[in-house]
Amino acid sequence: MNVDEHIAALHGFMRADHEEYIAQVRGWAETADAEGRIAAARQHWAHVRRLEAMDKPWEATPLAA
Repeated sequence: MNVDEHIAALHGFMRADHEEYIAQVRGWAETADAEGRIAAARQHWAHVRRLEAMDKPWEATPLAA
């Protein structure tokens, strides 16, 4: 496996972990909404927005050699 393949694998793992965490926090937000916990829901939805807005290394253009 060369360096580019290692980087691609790491990016794949990071992306999967990030998407799984967003789904978890979104679940918390939806549960809070359903239970009428407005303040908690607002905080969780804000957290989801921050996570989605984060810079993602797997979306960056590779540096020229």
